[in-house]
Amino acid sequence: MLRYLRYLLVLLCVTSYCVADQSDTTNSLQDLDAVVSQSFAAVGKSLCDSDPNMGALQQLLCSSQNGQRMDFGQQIIYINRPPQWRTHKAVNLLDKVGSDYLVTPGIGAHKLHIRKLPWNRARRTCIQEGGHLAIINSNSEEKLLLRVMEENKMTQAWLGVHDLYEEGDWNTILDEPMESSGYAKWTTKIANLPDNAGGKQHCGLLLKDGGMDDLDCAAGQPFFCEINF
Repeated sequence: MLRYLRYLLVLLCVTSYCVADQSDTTNSLQDLDAVVSQSFAAVGKSLCDSDPNMGALQQLLCSSQNGQRMDFGQQIIYINRPPQWRTHKAVNLLDKVGSDYLVTPGIGAHKLHIRKLPWNRARRTCIQEGGHLAIINSNSEEKLLLRVMEENKMTQAWLGVHDLYEEGDWNTILDEPMESSGYAKWTTKIANLPDNAGGKQHCGLLLKDGGMDDLDCAAGQPFFCEINF
């Protein structure tokens, strides 16, 4: 039975899907006995190999067919361009956040808006994009945003922190204490921050040299949006 299945798979590959020379087909005959004995699900999980002598079944998996969907039992494989593929359970982050967001595994997705807006309008803009004003949760995230600012020659940008409810009680845009966010660093280049100079500085922004400053929320500034995943 396995022998007939083997030749059927080779015939299907050669006539319909694979672009291979004669040597590839010959090599596939030698390899398919071991491959067919595995479950289709296991085969679906194997990464495509760039070896020109790969078996015919592997070539079938690796043929991109312009993003064609292939069904192997209960496993659905989506192939964009070889050797990259994903299962239906994976999250396509770029579809979720958009191509203008910087996606960093383990940190999040961020976008720097260079258009200057007051803090509240910046907040609404981020919501419209499916996110919120960025909340820094670690020194690594701060370094990431600082690099983006440097690349865009920005000196400061709004973050999702404020003390609008009560003077000195700093919270994130998600209504958690800023101290609990993992990042509450104020710049050391300005003394006694946050200082609420003029009695109107209730929104926080990131400075290009690191650390935050408090500023009048009505001031137009660039801003970071963030989308969590």
